[in-house]
Amino acid sequence: MTEASDNYERFTHRVIDSLVDYGVEVHRQKTYTGRLSQRDIKVDVSFNYTIAEGANVLFLVECKCYSHRVPVDDVEAFHSKLDDIGAHKGIMVTTVGFQDGAVKTAQGRGIALALLTTEPQKGELTYITNAANDGNEPQKNTAFWQGNYRGPLDNYDGGYRFDSMAQFLGMLCYDALEEQRQRQIAAFEREHGGR
Repeated sequence: MTEASDNYERFTHRVIDSLVDYGVEVHRQKTYTGRLSQRDIKVDVSFNYTIAEGANVLFLVECKCYSHRVPVDDVEAFHSKLDDIGAHKGIMVTTVGFQDGAVKTAQGRGIALALLTTEPQKGELTYITNAANDGNEPQKNTAFWQGNYRGPLDNYDGGYRFDSMAQFLGMLCYDALEEQRQRQIAAFEREHGGR
């Protein structure tokens, strides 16, 4: 691992670790035993989040500090890791972006993509709260945890803009719950002949 990659991973861990106030247990370089392979699998960053009266959801975070966009084979390798460990949700975080094939594969595999950047991305939707203001444009966010989120269920080419960890976590939880709901509907329709 290069020094830049290690620093980016530490940065991502530090940011996610700021969630401790929200009851999140965060790990860096934690080793899990694969359910299928029985091998030790080291994960860049992982965290557990309890939702819906005690449901413990395991998130794995793959950090990519590249000088180029993340390719599809990195997404496939991460999906294999998620499946073997049995994680509920996977998030790939990068500094540059993702190739088109990587975005399509991540959407198909239920992997969230995040680009940590202060620069708006073409076509992204901005998360806006309903608040009173004086009619002026909102001030530019200078927080270090902001960027662009591409969830597997979104259908917007530019993804969603997030300006805080709370917004990001909310998007992840919504994605995880919606994905589960869609699987339940599909199972019901298969069982009952599409009624």
